[in-house]
Amino acid sequence: MINSREVKIDEIEKEAKYYYDNGYRFVTETCLEEDGKFKIIYTFAKEYELENFHVYVNTSEEVPSISKIYFAALLVENEIQEMFGLKFKNLVIDFEGLLLLGEYSPISPQASIEIIKKNKGDKNE
Repeated sequence: MINSREVKIDEIEKEAKYYYDNGYRFVTETCLEEDGKFKIIYTFAKEYELENFHVYVNTSEEVPSISKIYFAALLVENEIQEMFGLKFKNLVIDFEGLLLLGEYSPISPQASIEIIKKNKGDKNE
């Protein structure tokens, strides 16, 4: 079993930087839906040890991207944006919902929480 500790949303970049500075590899981010919120689990490895931290976020919150620290994170963060409807800020490359899904794909197919997508400038924005 891998233990995970909870951090606040504004501590994500600081935590990722700690792992980077101490020689950990970025493994992945995992997103789960729990009790009307999303739990994002960040996993890092050094030699044969894995370490995690996690954060709980609402759909209205923007999550700081760690892709400036670990470039490979841009792929999983784009995937989480598409599949769960969360928004990562300051992604080094933002595919704007078109990494895995097509233009006419369902919005946030992995989220059971209703996500409403509105185009900028819509009457009901």
